[in-house]
Amino acid sequence: MFKLSKLSLGILAISANVIAFNSAAEDAIERISITGSKIQKIDLESASPITSLSADDLAITGISNLEEVLQSLTVSAGPAGNSTNAYWTSNGYATAQVNLRGLGIKRTLVLLNGQRLVAGGTGANDSPDLNMIPMGLVERIDILKDGASAIYGADAVAGVVNIITKSGVDGAKLIAKIGQSSKKDAEHAELNFIIGHSFETGSAVFNINYVDNGHAMQSRRNKCPLRESDDGLDCIYSGTTIGGRAQLADGQEVQFNQNVGSSGNTFEPYNNKLHGYNWFESLNSYSPMQRLNLSTFFEYNLNENLQLNSGVIVANRRSSQIVTPRGFRAVNVSKDFIYNPTGQDLTLKNRRNIEVDNPEFFQETNTLQLNLGVTGELKNSWLWQAHYNYGRNTGRDGWSYDMDDMRVANSLDSELCSIDPSAEIPCGDFFGVGELSQQVIDYVTYRREGTGGNQLQSMSAELSGDLISLPFGDVAFAAGIIQRKEKGWRNPDPVVLRNQEEDAISGDSEVKEAFIEFSVPLLSDLAFAQDVKLDMATRYSDYRDFEAETTYKLGLTWRLNDSFMLRGVRSSAFRTPTITEQFGGTNTENLLTIDPCAQATGAILINCRADGVPDNFVQDGSTIRTGVGGNPDVAPEKAHTFTMGAVYQSENVSATVDYFNIDIDDAINSVAGTNMLRLCYTDPIAYRDFCNSFTRDDKSKQIISLEKRPMNAAKDQTAGIDLNLQVRGAFSDINWHLNWETTRLLKHENTAFDGAETEMLLGKITSDRGSFAKWKSQLTAGVKAANWQAAYSVQYIGKADDENGGGEIGRTVESVMYHDTQVQYFWSDSLTLALGIDNIFDKKAPFLTSWNDANTDVFTYDTVGRRGYLKVIFDF
Repeated sequence: MFKLSKLSLGILAISANVIAFNSAAEDAIERISITGSKIQKIDLESASPITSLSADDLAITGISNLEEVLQSLTVSAGPAGNSTNAYWTSNGYATAQVNLRGLGIKRTLVLLNGQRLVAGGTGANDSPDLNMIPMGLVERIDILKDGASAIYGADAVAGVVNIITKSGVDGAKLIAKIGQSSKKDAEHAELNFIIGHSFETGSAVFNINYVDNGHAMQSRRNKCPLRESDDGLDCIYSGTTIGGRAQLADGQEVQFNQNVGSSGNTFEPYNNKLHGYNWFESLNSYSPMQRLNLSTFFEYNLNENLQLNSGVIVANRRSSQIVTPRGFRAVNVSKDFIYNPTGQDLTLKNRRNIEVDNPEFFQETNTLQLNLGVTGELKNSWLWQAHYNYGRNTGRDGWSYDMDDMRVANSLDSELCSIDPSAEIPCGDFFGVGELSQQVIDYVTYRREGTGGNQLQSMSAELSGDLISLPFGDVAFAAGIIQRKEKGWRNPDPVVLRNQEEDAISGDSEVKEAFIEFSVPLLSDLAFAQDVKLDMATRYSDYRDFEAETTYKLGLTWRLNDSFMLRGVRSSAFRTPTITEQFGGTNTENLLTIDPCAQATGAILINCRADGVPDNFVQDGSTIRTGVGGNPDVAPEKAHTFTMGAVYQSENVSATVDYFNIDIDDAINSVAGTNMLRLCYTDPIAYRDFCNSFTRDDKSKQIISLEKRPMNAAKDQTAGIDLNLQVRGAFSDINWHLNWETTRLLKHENTAFDGAETEMLLGKITSDRGSFAKWKSQLTAGVKAANWQAAYSVQYIGKADDENGGGEIGRTVESVMYHDTQVQYFWSDSLTLALGIDNIFDKKAPFLTSWNDANTDVFTYDTVGRRGYLKVIFDF
C-alpha cells in the first residue's frame, strides 16, 4: 500500500538532478513530491532542470540569510533586496528576496513545502521576505529553472524556489554562531534551536531562531563617492549641502556659510568640490537587523490512510539604517525675509540639515504563515489532499526625524512666521550651518511613520494516482482546484500624505484555478530507450480583474540506459500585475539616475542643446527625485519557456547540461530613469513619452523631477546554458566531493515598446538591474574524515561592460573571484566546532561608472570584505 511521505531528499550535490532511490522498509514503495510536478512519483527523474541545495550544502556556506545563498547561485542575478550587500530595496527596506535569471523578483515564485508564502515588507509588497525562514529549519531548497505556471499558477515565469523544511527530527540541536569582518565591524550573532520527536503515529518539530546583524559603514571601505576623470578617480559630493545652497534671482548658485561659529550671513558661489557633502559617511554597507523566528511543523496519522499536517511560522524583523541628514523640498524666499542675507529673491534648495540629529530609518515587520492539510488514500491507491493556507504580514517604517515640507515653507514666509520666542510659527534661519534654533527644529521636524501589510488566503484540493495501464507502464495523473485571495495595503504618515510625497495603496486580487497533469510512459526496456515518458499539464486561471488564462506544459524524458538521459520542456507562463503595479499610488524617491546631457556627444549632444542644456553641463549629484507608482491600465504579461538538456550519472559522477530560453511578451516593466533620459535624447520624437516624463529647472537646467510607472513593454528575452558537475570519491579513510555549477548567458535583452530600440544587456553591468556577465560559476570542494571535514568554495563573476560606457577605469568591470572556506571538527558525538572565513582575500568590489552605491554594483559584488565566524553545534 502506497504511503504519502514528506521524505527529506538530502541531495548532496548542487547539480544532482537524478539519483537512485532506495525503497523503504519491507519493500514498500513510497511516493515522493517533486518540485515542478503535482504527481506523486516513485522516482526522482524530472523533465525540468532542478538545482537542489541540501542542509549540508547550506551549512558549509556559513551564511545565515537564505537570500544571500540563493543570489550567489549562477542562475540568479540583479537586485533582490540582498540584506548583506545592499542597504536598500524599493520592495520594502531590508526585505530579502530572490531574483532568478535577472528577470525580477516578481517573476520568481517562492514556495514553502510546495505552498505559496505571503508577501513581506512594510506594505503592499511583491514577494515573500525570506527573512521569515531560518536556515537551520531548512532540509533542502529546490530551484526549478524553467517556467511552471501550468503547475503552480502565475508568477512562475523565471522559475520556482521551493523551500522544504525538516521533518522526522528526533532529538535536539543547538547552533550558536558569532562573527565579524576583518575591519572589526559587521558583527554577527545567531542562535538556532531545533527539537523534534517522531512517534508511532506522527512527528513534531519546533524551531526558534534569533539573528543579530551589526553595522558596517560604507565610509570604512570607500572614502568617498568616486567619478572618473582624466586624472583617474576623483571624489564627487552631493549637491545637497551643509548650510544650504540657493539659486538667486539673477541666476547665481550660491552656498551659505559652512563653518560652525563663523558669520551665518556669508555666502559665495557654489562649488561642488568645496561645498559638496560626502554621503558615504552616513550609509551602511548592508542592513543591520534583528530577527526572531518561531516555527513548528506537525504530522499526525489519524489512521493508515489519513494524515493531518500543519505548519506555523511566526517571524519578527527589526531593521534600521543610518541615513543622511534629511533635506526638504525647494522653497522660494523673498529678498525681504529677515534672515535672507543676499538682498535678492531666491530659491532655497538642497540643504543638508545636520543641526537635526542623524535620522535613523527603521522598519519592523511581523509575519504569520499557517498551513493546514489533510492527506488521504483511496482504496484504489489514489492520493488526495486538501490544504488551507493563510499568511499575514504587517509592518511599519519611517524616520526618527524627518522634515515637514509645509512647515519649512511656513517658517520661511514673512507673512506667516514670527521671530517672537513664543511664536506658533517661528521664522527659520536656514542660511548657514548652525543657525537653526531649537524652536525652529522642533517646529519643522516630526517622527515619520507609515504602516502597511499583505495578506494571502488560499484553499486547494488535489487528487493523484495511476489512471490506466499501457503496454509500457501506468499513466499517472494529478488534478486539482485552487481558490486564492491576496491583498495589500500601505498607509503613509499623515504628514507625508499632506505634502504629497506618497499616496496610500489599497488593492486586492482573486483567482480560481483548475489544473490537470499526466505522465505517460511511451517506451521502456528497449535498446536506447530504457524509459521514455511524456509529461503534460494544463491550468485554467480565472482572475477577477483580468481575462481567464490557460497555460500548458509539455515535457519529455528519454532515458537511454542506466547512465544517460535526455530531457526537454516547452511551456507557457504568465504573470498578472502585482497590487503595487496595479493599484500603487505615487511614491517619491531619490533614485540614482544619470543625466545623458552631462559629457554628451553625437546625437545626444545635439538634442540636449535643442532642449537648452549648455555644452558644459554638469549633473548636480547622482540622484533625481523620481515619482514611482502603479498603473491601473497595466495588463498581464505572457511568456514561453523552453529547456532542453542531458543528464549523465554513474556511481561517482553526475553531470547535467541544459539550454534555457524565456520569451516574455507584453512584459510589465518600469523603464529605469537613466534609460528613459538616454532614449529621449537619442530620438525625442520616437521617445516623446519619455521626454514628457521629466522636468528641468528653467535656469540651472538640472532635472528636478522624473516620473516612471509600470507599463506593458513589447518583449523581454533571455537564453543561456546551465552546466552542473558532481564528482565524489575516497582516498584512504578520507571521502571527497566536488560540485561545480556554471551558467553561460547567451542572450538578455528587452524592448521598451513596439518600435523602440532593443536593449542588449548580454555582457553588460547596470546601475539598477545587476550584472548580466556572460559567465557565472561556482565551485565547491569538500573532504571528510572520521573526526573532521573541510570545504572550500570559489564564486566567479565574469567580465562585463558598463551599459552607459564611461572612462578607461569604469567602463569595463573585470572578472571577480570570491574565496570562502570552512573547517569543522567533530569534538564528540554531540559537539561540533566550525570555523570559517568568507572572502578570504578581502576582494574589493570593482569600480563601476554606473554605480548605484559604494562605487559599485551592490547587487552583484561583496561590499563588506573579509569576515570570519565561529560556530558551535551541540546535539542532545
